[in-house]
Amino acid sequence: MKSRFAILLLLAFPAVSFGQAKPAYPPLPAAVSSLGAVVCDGHLYVYGGHAGKTHSYDTKAVLGTFHRLKLDGGTKWEELPGGTILQGMNLATHGSKVYRVGGMQPRNEPGSPADNHSVADAAVFDPKAGKWSKLPDLPQGRSSHDVVVVKDTLVVVGGWTQKGKGEKSEWLDTMLTLDLTATKAEWKTVKQPFQRRALTATAVGSKLYVLGGLDASANALNRVEIFDLASGQWSTGPDFPGGRVGFSPAASTVNGRLILNTSEGSTFRLTEDGKAWEKVGTSATKRMVARLLPHGTSALLVGGASRNGNIGDIEILSIAERGEKIAIAAK
Repeated sequence: MKSRFAILLLLAFPAVSFGQAKPAYPPLPAAVSSLGAVVCDGHLYVYGGHAGKTHSYDTKAVLGTFHRLKLDGGTKWEELPGGTILQGMNLATHGSKVYRVGGMQPRNEPGSPADNHSVADAAVFDPKAGKWSKLPDLPQGRSSHDVVVVKDTLVVVGGWTQKGKGEKSEWLDTMLTLDLTATKAEWKTVKQPFQRRALTATAVGSKLYVLGGLDASANALNRVEIFDLASGQWSTGPDFPGGRVGFSPAASTVNGRLILNTSEGSTFRLTEDGKAWEKVGTSATKRMVARLLPHGTSALLVGGASRNGNIGDIEILSIAERGEKIAIAAK
């Protein structure tokens, strides 16, 4: 009789779930898009981002907070010294330190017309010392770019300079590099064969891969440009798949291979010969202006925005060992 009663309870309350898997990690301290994120020495670091409504920017909607989470068994975010409110920027890591470069800073209060400025500020955080140290300023403010470490070089690519209310933004056609081993840190300028923002980038060996973005005519492009730091030469790769997904995709390097997640939720991997793409997964949540970070043989999809607003969760994105090949020839 007791067994029959238990069965009836289960049938009567089908919405009750037993043993349902919990998320592997706690949500971000705030649901944000266009944030900076990086994995460094077993911790996930996140900085700033846009926490307001889409296309609504003010001093309250953009954050300057800085947190980290231990990836092996971490259950709580640790708050670290923050700084300037910023979005449209990213973090990079080298030598157990975290680097932050540029970004967009609104200077208007909520309810006032947008007054957005790209900043030239750059800084490095030393987890052992628990504080930020200033790096040389960029030649000019830059936001909606990406920042990547290639070997021992910090690279800033793409983006534009927003100059505030009523001023026309300047689209940038140069990439910046900073030798992190040099005694005297100094930014150097490299011509880039494009003007795009809202792009993503990652490093594979000595090569920088620059993917997607918007051009000055607001066209979202699925293009791939490659810069070889060893030779100093630019080349092109195969356009990545998907319709109108060039705006702010997310890229990372996992097990030495380039991985890309787009707003359609599809996850692609560049083939070993670099001539085509293969589909290796699908994210549970479609998102843009998110960050994709390596996590063993998988990847972490962090933050971002969807049609329902900003996203606060961290998704572990499985990557198939064997992908579904997609025939897109290299240029």
